[in-house]
Amino acid sequence: MPARLSLDDLDPVAVDRPDTEASVLPIGYELRPEKMRPAVWNLPAGESTPYHRQREQEELYLALSGRFEVRIESESGEETFELAARDVLVVEPEVARQVTALEDGELFIVGAPNVKDDGVIVE
Repeated sequence: MPARLSLDDLDPVAVDRPDTEASVLPIGYELRPEKMRPAVWNLPAGESTPYHRQREQEELYLALSGRFEVRIESESGEETFELAARDVLVVEPEVARQVTALEDGELFIVGAPNVKDDGVIVE
């Protein structure tokens, strides 16, 4: 059965890191999809996600507002992409990545398959 909600009805949840003011709108927690893990990250300007990779999940990034820099490191070297509102990027599993907000913004992220605790922080 389809599940529906408005982002306006969700309360932001603080990201569990002491060094950030970022928050997440827990779409996946509310809708409980079986095959994907969606969320909206609210990142203030200058904030970054941890430099990480996924074991199994392919991730889709859609900038809803603001501008972001996405640093990707793979076997072919490091690349940097800029995402502005309505830009989309897909990153395959095992590729290290980090997102930094160039200005305040919202980033819709969908990981698939729906695997809990799939992220690995890269030092």
